[in-house]
Amino acid sequence: MTHTIHIEPHNIDIVAEHGSPLKEIIGKYGIDFPCGGKGLCGNCHVEILSGNMATSDTEQALLKRKGLDGKHWRIACLGHVTEDLSIRIPQREQVILSDNEGTARKGEEGFAVAVDLGSTTIVAQLIDRMDGTVKETFSEINEQNSYGADIISRIAYAIQGQEYLDKLMHTVRSQIGRMISAMTASAGTDDIRNVTLVGNSVMHHLFCGIDVTPLSAYPFQSEHNGKREFSPAELQWELPESCVIQFMPNISHFVGSDILAGIFRLGIHRSSKWTALMDLGTNGEIVIGNREKILCTSTAAGPAFEGVNITNGMRAVSGAVCRIDAKTGAAETIGNASPAGICGSGLIDAVHYFIKTGQITSDGRIADESLHSLPIAGNVALYDRDIREFQLAKAAIATGFDLLVRRLGIRLEDIGTIYIAGGLGNWLDIGKAREIGLVKAVGDFQVSKAGNSALAGCREMTFASSQQEIEEIMPLLSHYSLETDPAFQDEYCNNLFF
Repeated sequence: MTHTIHIEPHNIDIVAEHGSPLKEIIGKYGIDFPCGGKGLCGNCHVEILSGNMATSDTEQALLKRKGLDGKHWRIACLGHVTEDLSIRIPQREQVILSDNEGTARKGEEGFAVAVDLGSTTIVAQLIDRMDGTVKETFSEINEQNSYGADIISRIAYAIQGQEYLDKLMHTVRSQIGRMISAMTASAGTDDIRNVTLVGNSVMHHLFCGIDVTPLSAYPFQSEHNGKREFSPAELQWELPESCVIQFMPNISHFVGSDILAGIFRLGIHRSSKWTALMDLGTNGEIVIGNREKILCTSTAAGPAFEGVNITNGMRAVSGAVCRIDAKTGAAETIGNASPAGICGSGLIDAVHYFIKTGQITSDGRIADESLHSLPIAGNVALYDRDIREFQLAKAAIATGFDLLVRRLGIRLEDIGTIYIAGGLGNWLDIGKAREIGLVKAVGDFQVSKAGNSALAGCREMTFASSQQEIEEIMPLLSHYSLETDPAFQDEYCNNLFF
């Protein structure tokens, strides 16, 4: 027996077998599965326009927690098709951080492709190697998202067996291949000399088809962090046979080539002054260095800054609360849409506002003990467990920074510039981040937003003239494992406080 599922706003019909999981049917149509489809977060909700799907008390409780009517909404990853359905997937415009500045490196023949392979988004650019200009930019949600929105969920999926790892590998390889074909067709060229990819260590392993089991348990180390080269035929990409495809090396087990690209772009390896780079994500990567030494670390910050494990959390898409006025508490959403949830920068602003108004205590409790949440806008609220998730993430980042500074034997004021990279940095209010202890700096002047430094650095890396410089960076780099520092636990506990 089969059933027809009509999907809005795509206006398409799909025929599925009786009992098919809804998750497998709609995974390619712009819906998130942040918890990996385990029915824990409720962010994959869909509206039932006609027909019905069975539900449970647990699902209804989750829908209620998300502020959704349990009669007309369902959690997609929990649903199975047992009759004809018409559903609507809530559409959110994704804000993808990219730029078209081009590169200072030029004078080489042909074209190159730079790919920033993020766990959430993939951005690819076509570069004219003769004049350094960006000819095309394509960006898409990483289709691996159907198997988990964060890298922890994808590791859990991949280690179930070889077929699961292969599925993640083929998914992202095929997607990038299609993006490159679309770019070259749009630009009217097939003279692609090389493709350079950067990403975090998990994305590196999943693209390359490397077992991620070593990254799933202590000591979280892999022996396969080096640069990988592929032929177009191996990846089944429609590119000239002579095209060189390389995924740049990771710095360490949880500091990937995206951070290497950021170091390269910002010229940390050429600076006489101490310079810091922070990328605030599930694994908050922190780098401090100069032309003599570069020390980096990764912190188990958890996915709070990406909206995961936050009750009303979501990515930085339209409808996400991204800013809160420090005086009035008025919320601003991306795209000025109705508030649907809260993203990382909004979470920071919310915590800051409630601390300043005395509604959250210095140890992270809601001051009014009769309350378990604080309203933000519409149905969006900050719950006591969300504050705790944020505390843990903030403490991890702050502790990592403190211990790197101490390890290098320098003072905070010795650092010339602290760069904040990535999507969160795009919306981050630096002053508020400092006041709640997330960013350590002497003053706001010391902190600068770096944008998508990974993509910008990757563009630079596509040029042959950059290869020698990359080789010169590697000996300067060293990774510091925070868990080996005897002061870690005390510093971490201290940084839990606001």
